[in-house]
Amino acid sequence: MPTHFPVFIKTLIAATLAAALLSSAEAQGRRDLKGGGVPPPVVSQTVAAQRGEKITVPLGIHGTRGELLEFIIRTPPAHGKLSPVKNAAMNTATVTYTPSARSDAAEDRFFYAVRGSEGVSAPGVIAIRFSDPVVPQPRLAAPHELEFPPTFPGQRSTAELEITNDGGGFLEGGVSVEEPWSIEGIKIFKIAAKSSALIKLVFSPTQPGVRTGEAVIGGAQRKVVALRASAEQRLEAAPAMLKLTAQPGNQTRMGVLKITNRSDDDATVSMEAGGNILVNRSIRVPSRSTSSVSVFADAAEGAAFDDVVKLNCKEWSASVNVHAVAVGAILQFATAEVSITGSAGDAIASTAILENSGGEPVTVRLDVGRPFDLASRVVTAPARGRVEIPILARSENAGKFQSALKASGEGGSATVQVKAEIAEPLQIRRDARASPTAPEKMPENPPAEDASKDDDSPLIPTEAKDFPNALGKFARGTGTNTAVIEWPASLGPVENLRIEERVLSISDGDGLQIGWSPLPTAAITATGGQMTVALRGLKPGTLYTVRIVTGSDKDATVLFTADFKTTPKKPVFTVAKMRTPLLGIALCVLLFAVWRARRATPK
Repeated sequence: MPTHFPVFIKTLIAATLAAALLSSAEAQGRRDLKGGGVPPPVVSQTVAAQRGEKITVPLGIHGTRGELLEFIIRTPPAHGKLSPVKNAAMNTATVTYTPSARSDAAEDRFFYAVRGSEGVSAPGVIAIRFSDPVVPQPRLAAPHELEFPPTFPGQRSTAELEITNDGGGFLEGGVSVEEPWSIEGIKIFKIAAKSSALIKLVFSPTQPGVRTGEAVIGGAQRKVVALRASAEQRLEAAPAMLKLTAQPGNQTRMGVLKITNRSDDDATVSMEAGGNILVNRSIRVPSRSTSSVSVFADAAEGAAFDDVVKLNCKEWSASVNVHAVAVGAILQFATAEVSITGSAGDAIASTAILENSGGEPVTVRLDVGRPFDLASRVVTAPARGRVEIPILARSENAGKFQSALKASGEGGSATVQVKAEIAEPLQIRRDARASPTAPEKMPENPPAEDASKDDDSPLIPTEAKDFPNALGKFARGTGTNTAVIEWPASLGPVENLRIEERVLSISDGDGLQIGWSPLPTAAITATGGQMTVALRGLKPGTLYTVRIVTGSDKDATVLFTADFKTTPKKPVFTVAKMRTPLLGIALCVLLFAVWRARRATPK
């Protein structure tokens, strides 16, 4: 036998043993796949759960199997319920455990097994141990500020205060407020975890304006909520001060008062004012709108004044102050024209009356064309009054003249036509220089008057150097019905100035008596340092003696006396007036000539 035989034998024996072992392993594997072995054991375990909470429990086996296993409950739990078993994979499943609400057990358990091709396994146990959950403390949550919708006095506005328990357990407490707030409904609350409660707050104002307050949340936890609300006037009148004005040249002063209704209901507002104001008694203001009211000042009262318009509507009332400015100057002349008659070379005069129907005085500038002149170019027209404007006419030639007197001031102007009819030269004589004394008794047989005084020399010289004395107590000129007298204001006081005419009377016992009668037609004006009086309505060709008196009747002072004679009226003949008589005479002469010629012709 060869030497290497033992090695060959050893190798053969080893290979045979390995093949036998491999065959045995494959056979065992085939038996496991066919289920011919022992069922796999299930997994027992202990799980933890919160008391009262559901829990999902996994079920499984030790090892693996190549088939879908069925998990079955052998013994159910004593303190809860199990859901149907659900396979999660071939060798695993799950079941949900729901504890009983009334159970206070510390532990619960159930048993389960698995069924496969090898049969049903021995049961396993699932132990569930309960633990009490950690309950959090209640936690109060509420807004820091609560805003209410606007409302009106006498009405109400509401808002809800939300209180939340953001913690656990129960939140208990109450809410309190002060007027004008109140609580409608519940004031005390008990709020579970993660829940809320609504508290209804009511704002009931009695006066307009913005109000602030607090809502106090009390209990184990405390919080203060700021409250803010506003009350508007249901009705409002504007402006607070109403100004009544007029356009220039117009006496109607007016203003517009606006009444706003913010409510949802129509409102009827009554109005009451003083005697100087004209306004409707009431006005209807629709809801959510504004109405305008025209307020007028009484035209009869042109001066400035203050008054009040009182408004009333149910629980609302208001007063609006009214200021009416004075009516501006409104100028007009009292007549459409001013007529002046007199003699050439004479200073004749008349008076234009300028009226100011406005409520404010005004400085008026005057202007007139030649041959007319004015004592002053500037006068003041008082409010609701009149001013007399002396107009002088100076012309050396006779004829008819016309111009316009224009008056202009702030706020208006006026014009009046001025016409003058001037006849032959003025006839006046020198002043007799009557002594400024009290009335005197004349003798029964007065001495004859010097004939030299009846000449036609001027009453006053035309040049200032020819004045008889420095006082200037002389008539400036006369016409047929007028006379003008000037004197310096420094001659004496000007209070209660009046013009008196000398009147002669004869009595049986005392003879000729001298008296004095006022001249009501006298118009006195002051210009600078000169006083001027224009006398109208005099008789033509009449000798007058007048005196200027000042002071009261008991303490009268005669400033001076002056004599003058008005111009007599003389017929004025013109060619136009003689045209008809001349034509008649010429016709008669012509007829006479024809008659003479016929007689002289021989037959």
